[in-house]
Formats: sequence, structure tokens, C-alpha cells
Amino acid sequence: MKKEKRRRPRSCKKPKASEQQKMVDNYYSISSTTPQKTGLKYLVESFTLCSLDREVNKKGKGYRPDPRYRRANTEVVQERIQTVTGQKVIDTDLSLMGMYFEKYVELVNLVLSRVYSDKERVDLLGEELNSYRGQGYNLLMKEEYLSYKDNKDVQDQCFERMYRNVLEQVARVIHSNWLRRQLMKSAIEYVSEDREALVRLLKNKYISSKLIKKVRARCESTKNNGTGYYHTVSVLKQLRKKLDEHILTERGEPLSFRKYQRKRVSGYLKDSSESGEVLASVDGLLHEFVSAGYPFSIPKMQSHTEDFSASNENDPGQGYWYSVDKEDEVLFFLKLPEPIEGKEVEGSPYKTKTLSFRFLDWLPRSVVKDRAKAEVAEKEGKYHRAKKLKFRARKFEDMHTQLMNTIELQHAAYQCSRLKSRKEKDTDKVNELQEKIAKLRKTRKCGPPRLLLRDNRVTLQIPFLPPTKEMADEELGPRTYRRRAGADRGVRVPIVLSVRDGNGGFVDEMVSFDKLISKRDYLRTQTRGLTSRVRKMRNNWERKHTDRSYPGHLLKKDRHLSAIWRKVGRLDREIARQVASQTVWFCEEYEVKTLNFENLKAYTPPAGWGTLSWRLSSNLWSKIFDTVIYMRQSLGHKRGGVWTVSPAWTSQKCHACGEKGVRVGTEGSTEEKKGGEYFHCESCGSSLHADVNAARNIIDVKSFKPSAVTGQQQTLA
Repeated sequence: MKKEKRRRPRSCKKPKASEQQKMVDNYYSISSTTPQKTGLKYLVESFTLCSLDREVNKKGKGYRPDPRYRRANTEVVQERIQTVTGQKVIDTDLSLMGMYFEKYVELVNLVLSRVYSDKERVDLLGEELNSYRGQGYNLLMKEEYLSYKDNKDVQDQCFERMYRNVLEQVARVIHSNWLRRQLMKSAIEYVSEDREALVRLLKNKYISSKLIKKVRARCESTKNNGTGYYHTVSVLKQLRKKLDEHILTERGEPLSFRKYQRKRVSGYLKDSSESGEVLASVDGLLHEFVSAGYPFSIPKMQSHTEDFSASNENDPGQGYWYSVDKEDEVLFFLKLPEPIEGKEVEGSPYKTKTLSFRFLDWLPRSVVKDRAKAEVAEKEGKYHRAKKLKFRARKFEDMHTQLMNTIELQHAAYQCSRLKSRKEKDTDKVNELQEKIAKLRKTRKCGPPRLLLRDNRVTLQIPFLPPTKEMADEELGPRTYRRRAGADRGVRVPIVLSVRDGNGGFVDEMVSFDKLISKRDYLRTQTRGLTSRVRKMRNNWERKHTDRSYPGHLLKKDRHLSAIWRKVGRLDREIARQVASQTVWFCEEYEVKTLNFENLKAYTPPAGWGTLSWRLSSNLWSKIFDTVIYMRQSLGHKRGGVWTVSPAWTSQKCHACGEKGVRVGTEGSTEEKKGGEYFHCESCGSSLHADVNAARNIIDVKSFKPSAVTGQQQTLA
């Protein structure tokens, strides 16, 4: 189950629809503490957790073990290899971590089953959560059957602060599920009343934006809610799938792949002799849904992810604890619930209920590295690059300060509480600590972390406050943004950028990372054959040995396949980060206020374009788009200053004269070639790269008030 995200503000004041932000990370929201200019609350950085007995490798100290170790067989040397290389987390810690998440998921599902046992109360809770402007666990704790003190079985399984995290997760699930139910009710009522809309829903390949707007407008619960559009799309797809399956079942046909089911149902509706019978069958099912309601199942949590956002106090009771170790390493202690037993570690406040990790605080090292690079860039006359590196160094420096402030506050609060509990108190020491705590509470601190367990890897995501306007102005100098830029989704490069230079010309830049992208495509090609082999091996084994587990050689292939996909995922994030960084700093260099992207959410390439679909899937458009917004917001741009524009005719119209042109194979050629790399206008004779021409067209847009899609949209002038 995908982890639900808080998508509503916490402030008492209800935000306007125009203030809603697009969710591009788990920590975006509008609240009383959110910078009003950017709408960005946190910058999130990930840290890989390692076991305590494993040495965290650092640059300059060797990433690989000594080759002599491979020829030795002594137990001492083998143990040394295991600490330097091999798994980041040892099997014992992984086992405890797995038990921890199983307990957390079990408690979330236990609370969900109790809540959903009373259907009327669930509806009331969902309605209250929809209008509630605080953390959801505060509302759920008022319910007697959900309170920690009144549930002995819960007390025997977890500590109180962990139960708060459980309730916060449950509140998010209840709210999201309630919104889906309200949207489903509105969708069923609308298609029941409008026969044309019902036919469009079942007949067309894509769900029209008009239908989405109509359904969303009928649902009062999603008004002024930034998540309504994409929730509506998901609900309409769910309803259409249910109707398709009903139609095929009524006709006695077997269910198959979703794509083939859609083709068959669409074919029946296009046949005039069949459409009447099909629609009559659908009307009966819709009437049943209107009277009895759509048959939703009780939601369950399956993801091994815990968000500590309900644990917002700086004391050991919140369940996690930081401690600075030697050099630039930080220890992370996790409190284990009953009946899981860990081991006692020096410096942990949880005694034997401790699961311990360490992670490398790479922020100070990055600061030194970036400042050194900035000095070199200044000597070479690359002042824009030097400014970029200085800003990044300042940002990392501030993040490190936030982390250290958080750790210092944790320890000071813990020491103060221990001194207060003693019979003979050191009043002067207590007062000193209280003054220190009051001072630290006013400083910039990182937020409660998020813990993930995935593919035998443990990751800690820590949210940091974004740079202030004063920091940005100090490093970047006074800034005035006045230009508009266009960004085209390139087939051969991820992004092509274009901006007017103020003298009647354009400045264009092709953002390309060919080596990384070719490596990613190579890995994806490997997964094709390997996936097929693993599937065949599984099918053969299950057919011959139904009651036996998979053999070692099959599991080895499966691990190999998972490792390749992990590499692809890492490359995806790195490509998106590098492309977005170059895009953002191009905009900073040319004082771009508004950056226009094509809105290609529902785009599919036309038939006969060869491998265009494969190449488009390799340029990670959605990841890049979200990362650009994220980075632009961190630089002080409201909502990132990013708008989306309809892609219609941007690749076919000439930017100079506005007439329709043709694609050609080479620059200067006039012979049309489908899917060619260059663009030629027969009217004015201009010839240039097709993606550059499209990017220049995307600049010329006019804005209108966004209605359906959250965030910002524009249309062609």
C-alpha cells in the first residue's frame, strides 16, 4: 500500500484554492510555519544506515578492501572483510528491523479494523479529518476506543509515542479513503444521470478532463483541496474497471489483461447492435451502487515505512535518538516495542530496547568540497558556476547546523529531565540547561525523520528547513526576475531550454547526460531477458513442486534482477537531479521568472514512430519536472515559478512565422522525414533543431486561473 501523505494545511486559516501546492515530496504542505513566498516547508535528504560494527567508508580512505584479504582464509581477516564490505546492515539488525516494521504495520491494521467496524463513525471521522487543521492523531485520541490508556492490548505491544505515530498513519489512511468514497459517490451519481458521460467513460481510451472536472465539481468534500484532481482520476479508473469486469462477466467471457478487457468493452459500445444490451447491464449495476453504495474494502497498510511526524518533541520518548560519534558519523538509536528485545548500547537512553545504526554526515565534507570548487571557478572566470557552488555550500552548511542543533536539543532536554527527577537537584545546572533548551528551540532545526526498509536496506530521510531569503540574497546577490523560458521534452535529450536574450534573439541549451542515460537503457535492456527467465523458472518450479520453496539458483537470479532494478532507480534519481539542477541554474543565470513545461501526462506517441515510446520513457519527465519545482522553490520562487502548457502544435508550428513546418533528417534539408531530428519551415525558410523550435514556441503562452489540475497551468496564446 502506498504511504499516504498529508495534503492539507495545519493552520487554522483555510487556504484559498490558488494557494494549494502540488505534492512533490512527503513533506510539502501549507502551514503556519511555511514560508509564504515559496510554499516549501522542508528539503529532504536521505542517509543510508549501517550497522555499528561496519565501517562507514569515506573518500580517500578506500572504498575497496585490501586485495590480500581475498587470498587469506583466516577467521580474523574474513571478519574484517565483513565489516568493511558486504551488507551495510547485518542479518541480526535486519531481522530486528523487520520485526519492528511488522509490529508497526500490525498495529496500524489493528486500529483500522476497529475504526472500520462502525461504518457510520468512519464517515463522521473522515468528515472531521477533512476539516481538521492539526495532526490527525490528536483527533483520533479523543475516541475512547482508540485511546492508549484504555487499551491494555495496545499498551502491551508498543510505547505511547509509537502509538501516536500509528494513529497519525491511520488518520491519513482514513482521510484519503473517505475522500475516495465521496468522489466515487459523486462519480456514480453523475454517470448515472448523464448517459453521454457514461458512454465516453466506457468507450474512450483516456478519461476526459471535462468528465474529471464535472465529477470533482459535484463533490463538496474536495473543493479547495489540492489533491482532488488526481484522486478523481484514480476513482474514475477504478469505477471503469469494475464496470468493464461486470460487462464481460455478464456475457460469460473470461477476464484477462486490463488492456484487452478495455478493447473488448469499447468494441461492444461501438457496435450499435451490442451497445444497448451492454448499457442496460451497466445501468443495473450503477443503480445497485447508488442504493447500496460502492463495495469498498477495508484499507490495510503493507508498506514498511514509518513517519515520525507525530513525534515532534525532542525527548527520548519519541522513539528515535541521535548521538554524534567519532569524526563525521552520527549514531541513530531506535526504541523497540514489546516484545522485541534489542541490546544495550552505550549512549542509548532505551537500554536493552535499542536497535542501533550509524550514518555518515556527509554535509560538512560537501561544504569544503564545494567551496574549493567555487574558488577554482572564480579563478577561471566562471562566476555563475562559482555563485552556484557557494549557494550549495551554504545550504549544506545550514543543514548540518540544523542537524547538530536537533541533536544538542535532544541531549539537553534529556539531561534536564534526569536532573529534575533526582532528589538532590543541582538548581544552577537545571537553570543553565533550561536556558540552553529555550535558546535551541528558537534555532533552525531539522524535522522528525522518516524510516524506510526496502530491499534489505535501511534509509533515514531527514527533513531540513529550506534556505531563507537572507541566505539566498547573501550568496546570489540582488536578483530581479523578468524573463519567461520554455522547456521542451526532448526525444534525444531530456530537456531543451530556450529564453529570449532581450535583443530579439534566443538563448538555447540542450540538457543532456548521454552516458548516464545510455547506461540506464543498457540496464533496462538486461532486465527484459532476465525477467522472462525468472518468470519461466518460477512457473516450472510451481508446476512441479507446489509445496516446496524456490531453489537457490532461482533465488539468485531473482536477487540479480532486483539488484539491476535498484541500479536503475539510483540512476533515475541521479539523472533527474542533474538535469533539474542544470535547468534551474540556467533559469537563474538568465533571470527567468516563469518556466513553462509541456503538460504531457496523458501523451502517447503516434503509430509508426518506431522506438519513440521507449525513448520517451527513458527521459524521466515526471521525476525531472517535480525535481525542478522542488529546487526552484528552495531558491525562493513561489510554487517554483513553473507552469504547464498544452503541447498542441508546439512541435509543428514555426516559432518565427507561426506557419506549419515539417520534420527533416538533417539541418538544412528540405525533404520531410517522419520523426526527424530537425525542423524546416517552408514558409520562412528557417531550419533548426526540432526540440529547440518547440521550446521557443512554449515560451509564448497566456495564463488563466487553474481549475482542474492542482498547481499552475497555461494555454497557448
